[in-house]
Amino acid sequence: MQKSLELYNRAKRVIPGGVHSNSRARAPHPLYFTKAKGPYITDVDGNEYIDLIMGNGSIIFGHNYEPFVELFNKYLPDGLVTGSETELSIDVSEKFLQFVDHDQVRFTNTGTEAITHVIQMARAYTGKNDIAVCEGAYNGWTDHVFVSAWPDLTKAGEEHNPIPLPGTGGLDPKVVESTVVIPFNKWEETENILRREAHRLACVILEPVMIDVGFIEPDPEYLKNLRALCDELDILLVFDELLTGFRLSLGGAQQYFGVKPDLSTFGKAIANGYVLAAVAGKREVMEVAAPGGKTGFVGTYNGHQVSLAAAKAVFELLEDGTILEELHEMTEQLINEFNNSCSRYGINGVMKGRGGHVHWYFSETPVETYRQAASTDHETFAKFSGKLFELNCLVSGKTLSHHKLSYSHKGEALEKLVERIDTALKSLK
Repeated sequence: MQKSLELYNRAKRVIPGGVHSNSRARAPHPLYFTKAKGPYITDVDGNEYIDLIMGNGSIIFGHNYEPFVELFNKYLPDGLVTGSETELSIDVSEKFLQFVDHDQVRFTNTGTEAITHVIQMARAYTGKNDIAVCEGAYNGWTDHVFVSAWPDLTKAGEEHNPIPLPGTGGLDPKVVESTVVIPFNKWEETENILRREAHRLACVILEPVMIDVGFIEPDPEYLKNLRALCDELDILLVFDELLTGFRLSLGGAQQYFGVKPDLSTFGKAIANGYVLAAVAGKREVMEVAAPGGKTGFVGTYNGHQVSLAAAKAVFELLEDGTILEELHEMTEQLINEFNNSCSRYGINGVMKGRGGHVHWYFSETPVETYRQAASTDHETFAKFSGKLFELNCLVSGKTLSHHKLSYSHKGEALEKLVERIDTALKSLK
């Protein structure tokens, strides 16, 4: 990896840490890449990896997937890039709402921007100021939501009453303290906290599946109970579907679980790696941010035409459901192979996932909450992930992270991945 090392030494003089996102850092130095095709990505030293990062889940079809590229080029506007409304923006909005059961949608650029808009809209609609988030979840990097994201359990307080902790330095302490933290999948504790704080809460924001800590599905009744309680307490329910959207089902996690939030945010797979996010929801809530409404919704790059062309291509490819169904089948196959290998070698490990999202835990007990995920075997995870990397699989070394398949992983790449996973698990024996 000599060339990556040379680029790192060059990059760190002009880029803090040599990377534009801290999540791309890795020991002993970041990797720098030169090309990608389908499920594979190649670094500057010529090493080809099976990519299990896939743009943090945004690349649903695969790198440079030809049917997507053809449609994308077909829908590219003629000379229009940003700052203008077009028929394309209406087409994509209409198609989005055919998939997702909401009344209206607006496009912005990133998940953090979408969440910021949602918070302002919820405040304007309810007249209340504060928000609640789930312990362990990552919903963006602004002061109100970068709270108790992957918190240190020695500082997090009791599970029935988590302490709001800053997810990073530089946040406003007063803002952090104002955010209410609830324990995902612990209904009695969640209900007690929300009833106590309802007078000040504009919204509850949660990933309906906690994916930024791996893959933790909700208890079947948790989301339904939360929906009913938010209605009772005049709190808006917001689903952060940046990762679940267009992967769990075409209508998102809300369709998959049969629970409809007041507002949702979408992104990642919506444009197969192009920069796009969406805010969608009930008409009466969405229109508080309409021109002349109670709050604003602005951004030069909102509804960026290049990204909308990508989204239109994505929707056309996903529309008949075939690709997503195959992606579910691939995910299930990989999960079964991993779990069978763990059983064969006597390893306390489990893989969980759906829609191309996969993650592995090493634990003797089930993983159903953040605190259980944070208490899994980090050392074994690091050994396994390190071995996979040696076998040319691009993976995260962080226990609380997530991994992804694309549609292009089917066939040969998936077979290779199964073999490499089995080899890596066997090395732990």
